[in-house]
Amino acid sequence: MNIIVTGRHLNISDSLRDYAEKKIKKLDHYFNQLIDAHVILAVEKLDHISEVVINGDGVQFHGKEKAADFFSSIDLLLEKMEKQIHRYKEKHQAHKGPEKGDAPSFDITGTEGRQIILRQVNNKPIDNVEALLQMRVDKKEFILFKKGASKIEADLAPVNKNYAVIYRDLTGLKMVEVPIQKTGSGSAGDRYVVYDLNILDDSPTSPKIEFKKNKSSGLLEMTLNEAIQEIDKSNHRFLPFYNTESQFINVVYKDGNKYEVMVPAF
Repeated sequence: MNIIVTGRHLNISDSLRDYAEKKIKKLDHYFNQLIDAHVILAVEKLDHISEVVINGDGVQFHGKEKAADFFSSIDLLLEKMEKQIHRYKEKHQAHKGPEKGDAPSFDITGTEGRQIILRQVNNKPIDNVEALLQMRVDKKEFILFKKGASKIEADLAPVNKNYAVIYRDLTGLKMVEVPIQKTGSGSAGDRYVVYDLNILDDSPTSPKIEFKKNKSSGLLEMTLNEAIQEIDKSNHRFLPFYNTESQFINVVYKDGNKYEVMVPAF
């Protein structure tokens, strides 16, 4: 596992860097699919804060702890991450998921007796271009995906809402993302960012794409049941929307008499 240790507005001594690397490296013993980790150290008043984002094969872990000194906060962080990884492994051993590439689904009944199927997207982080290529392979007009954070700037506080949707509307391709530093609070402009996509080189394997920020709010903000009513009323094939109940981006589409909703994997 590749480990990066950085300080937020402070210099890290070699001894502290070595200590953090050795501690986080121990997590390899519990989960051999870990790829990289970014440890961020910071001081806030009297608290010494240790934070880490770990990327694995199709999974991402995040933890944060504070103590009177960095060595103690790193020790607490290691304990937290060990427990988090153990819970993840126990959950996946007890509930064997579907074959690779299939989305886990949950059948629920909405208002007015509607059958609603929630489909979780693959939680393996991918970048924007990979997502667009996958959308083409699937021959769909949208894709909801997790934007990974293999490297995180020290001044940003990671949260687990870094999902995005690429979709085609009447004006062309758009992408709406919840950036990793956002918290989901505030106005629409504070929660997500909208981009217009301009294809500069339409290569089938490595296209060049310009992502230009759009000041438009981009998404309708509504509950799931309101989104279903909207797709019935508008006769759209699909509808990306910001779910005000879960505070995540969802995509709803109608399949016969069923309503299928793409949601993030929690």
